[in-house]
Amino acid sequence: MEIKKIFVFLIASMLVATVPLVLAKTQDTLVITFDPNGDIDIDVNNATHAFGIVLANTWSNTTGGYLTLYNNGTVNMNTAINCSNVTQEGDMSLNLSTSAPQQDEYAVYIDGLTVSGYLNQSLTTTAYHSAFQTNQAPNDPKTFDVCLLIGVNLSANHTTQTTTLYFYGTQS
Repeated sequence: MEIKKIFVFLIASMLVATVPLVLAKTQDTLVITFDPNGDIDIDVNNATHAFGIVLANTWSNTTGGYLTLYNNGTVNMNTAINCSNVTQEGDMSLNLSTSAPQQDEYAVYIDGLTVSGYLNQSLTTTAYHSAFQTNQAPNDPKTFDVCLLIGVNLSANHTTQTTTLYFYGTQS
């Protein structure tokens, strides 16, 4: 009987010693560190274009995909474009509607990207014209053309005028 008590005691002791280990909850962690690498790198070639003499109420266009939009980044991008609201000389202003520009106005039209259309004049990145090129993959250049329309008439024989187009890329 004594041996039986000792045996029961040993078995009970073993159970008591192992039960907390079996029923215990443990937690551990693994800390990982990483450096995300995705960027937009937009580039437009040719950086300038001179239309030369442009007559009032007449379209002047680059042709044959004269300009190229590059995504030199590592993620797909959407590209929005806008235009300064007046020429740097201050003689002419941008017509924002799709109607013909009036006296001393000009319109700029983009052709050949995902969306073709007229440019607006907002100069903030949140108010750029809707995306002209969408979901452009890295290293997948897109060609396009710029069309310029001078208003129905001019108030004077202006000096050479200059305006700037702004390209803004966002991740698509």
